[in-house]
Amino acid sequence: MIPQSAVSGSFRSWAALTMAAAILLGGCSLTPAYQRPAYQLPRTLGELYPQQAAKQQDSAESLSAPEAQFLRRLSPNRDLSPLVIQALAHNADFRLTTLQVAQAHAQYGIEQSQRWPQLGLSVQDNRQQFHDPTLQARYGEHVAVASVGITDFDFDFFGRLAALSDAAREHYLASSYGQQAARGALIAEVLRAYASERAAAEVLAQWQAIDVNSAELLRIAVHQQQVGLISDDALNDQQHQADQAHANALQASVDHYAAIRALQLVTGYTTLPAEGSLEELLATDGPQDQWRSSDSKVLLQRPDIQQAEAELRAANADIGAARAAFFPSISLSTSLGTASNSLRGLFDAGTQLWTFVPQLTLPIFDGGRNQANLSLAQLRKQACIADYEKAIQSAFREVADALDAHTPLLEREQSEKAQAEREQERIRRMTARTAEGWEDRSALLVERIQAAHAQLDAIQAGQNLVLNRIALFQAFYGVQPTPSI
Repeated sequence: MIPQSAVSGSFRSWAALTMAAAILLGGCSLTPAYQRPAYQLPRTLGELYPQQAAKQQDSAESLSAPEAQFLRRLSPNRDLSPLVIQALAHNADFRLTTLQVAQAHAQYGIEQSQRWPQLGLSVQDNRQQFHDPTLQARYGEHVAVASVGITDFDFDFFGRLAALSDAAREHYLASSYGQQAARGALIAEVLRAYASERAAAEVLAQWQAIDVNSAELLRIAVHQQQVGLISDDALNDQQHQADQAHANALQASVDHYAAIRALQLVTGYTTLPAEGSLEELLATDGPQDQWRSSDSKVLLQRPDIQQAEAELRAANADIGAARAAFFPSISLSTSLGTASNSLRGLFDAGTQLWTFVPQLTLPIFDGGRNQANLSLAQLRKQACIADYEKAIQSAFREVADALDAHTPLLEREQSEKAQAEREQERIRRMTARTAEGWEDRSALLVERIQAAHAQLDAIQAGQNLVLNRIALFQAFYGVQPTPSI
């Protein structure tokens, strides 16, 4: 019989050791130290550019052949690829899609690992002691066990784990296609922002010229009113026109700043050079009419449609997993090791231990949970079918609308450009006549204002045509062979 004092002392020792271990382990933390992410913004709210250029992140981003080809055709005289690559490396939305792909890949690895046995090492030291000597003699025990084995391995006879793995793989593929679609959308957004910023800069220049000419007309009108050549009403009308021109110039400046910030936002808010012109983006011909005769099935190659189809396949696999839940599951736990009544003799001869625990689980009553899960999986598949059909219809509409809009936009751009050139030619003739004294300077200023308005119309028409070409690029993104846009 074990003395009670010995039992009590041993119990206190183990309790103290257990508490000390809990305190030590509780003080350990594997959480990494938090550091606020670096960000790049202008120093004040009124500034446009950061004080220093953002530190370039390590990125292996490069342009594909169709992407590089489109950029060369869109802007033959200026390389826009650095701007696009910069956006792919710094844009937060695109980096988020990249991380989502990595997360989906990791989740697929988790689901795939469930189909394989999980081998683990276990070491235990089980003690059960009582203060009562009688109970201690009858129920007290001390068993040390060390084993290597498999726990709860599901044989997956009905394919539940396989279906879950297939669903995870399709979700991963869907996220990958989603990243490609996001890439095309980002490139198109960068080009739209660039074209809008260049157009806003040219609009600002024209309104500033109108503001200057209107102010000069107002000065002349004031002098004419003072000598009695015009009435007060005429002067007031000229004052109103000058005020409107000045207000429009200020608004054009605000619009240009907003366009710069929009371009900075999609490229990670790094310092951007203000260069290039909208005219450079109109140097090549646009799409051809024979595209309309192309087979509409080529749109099935678009990443967003492939993403919707992958999600549909994942939903179909989920139905298989939901159906398998109605059938029995057979699992196995087994281990091989040693057991002893003390740690000291754990690996002595004759201490071998083998356990074999098969288990069969048959669902009998679950309150309708399995049926509800199956119904939910089937409804999700129907929703994915609707999303897939919607993606196809949206893709067809995007392409058709962009193709339909191209010819009218091209004709309008050519018409407005020709009108602006005619106005400039008339300004040159009037300037020469004014220099010879054959024309009044006021008439020349009025013609300059009219020519600036004609140039504003040409800028708007050119911007619309460029945006149409970018929309076609995005509509055909991922389609092989890529049309020469």
